[in-house]
Amino acid sequence: MRHVLMLEEPGWGGVATMCLTLQQALGEANWQITALPWRQTHWPTLVQAAKQHDVILASHNFGPTYCGAALKALSGTPLVSWVHGPLQDVLKEARASVMKKTWLRLIYRQVDHFVSVSRTTENSLLGFVKQLHRTQRSHVVPNAMAPMPAGQPIHVHAGHGGESGIPPLLLGYVGRLSAEKRPGLLLDTLRFLPDEAQLGIVGDGPLHRHLAHQGMDLLMQGRLHFLGKHPSGASLYTPWEMTLLTSRFEGCPMTALESLACGVPCVTLPIPALRELFDRDAPYLLARGDAPVALAEAVMTVLSLPPEQVKTDMARIVARHNLPAFTQAWQEVLRAC
Repeated sequence: MRHVLMLEEPGWGGVATMCLTLQQALGEANWQITALPWRQTHWPTLVQAAKQHDVILASHNFGPTYCGAALKALSGTPLVSWVHGPLQDVLKEARASVMKKTWLRLIYRQVDHFVSVSRTTENSLLGFVKQLHRTQRSHVVPNAMAPMPAGQPIHVHAGHGGESGIPPLLLGYVGRLSAEKRPGLLLDTLRFLPDEAQLGIVGDGPLHRHLAHQGMDLLMQGRLHFLGKHPSGASLYTPWEMTLLTSRFEGCPMTALESLACGVPCVTLPIPALRELFDRDAPYLLARGDAPVALAEAVMTVLSLPPEQVKTDMARIVARHNLPAFTQAWQEVLRAC
C-alpha cells in the first residue's frame, strides 16, 4: 500500500468535487490518503506528513503546488501536480507579470508528474513550460463522473410562459459569477430567446450585483432568477430543460459533465475544452460562434432534435468519463512516482 499526502485548497465547484472523488476512489482501491488543507495546516505538521508519505499530490497547480515544491525540497518525497485548466489562459486573465511567469516555471521544475484534466489543458501547460525536464512526465486523466447525490431541492419559479401562454422554457446556469465565466453573456442570450425562456442562476461571486443591475429588465419580467449557492447534487440540474455555459476558458468542466449525467443538455460556447468534450458525439451542443445570438440559436437547435437522440449522445459522452478508468489512470501515475 502506498501513502499519498494530498494538499487541498478548500473551495466550491468542480475542483473541490474532483478532489473528493479522487480521495474516495483511491480509498476504495486500498490506497492510504491523507488530505490536509495546505493554508490552514501548521508548517511543521506538513513537513512531518510529507516525510511519512510516499507521494505528495498537489490538488491544484498554483498554491498547493507551491507548497508541495517546498515540502519536496525538505523531504525528498516526489511531487504530483494536478492541472485543472489551461494555464496560459488563466495567466493572461490574471495579467501575470513576466516575473510571476518566470517564478512559476522554476516552481514547475520541481514537479515530478503533471496530471492534466484534458488535452487542451496539457497543451497549454506544455506551451508554458516549453519543455519538460528529462525526469518529468505529463499525463492526461479526464475528470470522471461519480454517482451524484440527489442534493438539496431548489425553488424554481416557473412564472408564466409569455403572452402566448406557451409553457416556460426553463434554462439554468451553475457556477461562479466571475469575469472568466462571462455570465453577462447569459443575459444577452436570454434576450435573443423567446419570451417563454427563463434563466435560473445557481452560484455567487463578485459579479452578482453587476448582473442584477444589468438584468433588471429580465428580473422585472420574471425571466431571470438568482437562486444563490447550493450543495452539489442532481437537484441543481434536473429542474432545467437545458443548462448554459459561457466560460472564457475551461479545463474539463464538471458543470457540463454533471448536467449531461443528469440527462440535461448543456449548451456552450465553442472554446477548445468544450470542443474536445462534445465534438465527437454531440457537436450541436456547441454554439457556432462566441456571440450570444449563436448560443441562443444552439438552444433552439437542441430543442428541435429528437429527445432520444440527444439522450443517447449525452450518455456516450458520460460513459467516456467513467470512474473505473479515472481511478486506474490515477493509480498508474502514483505508482510511477
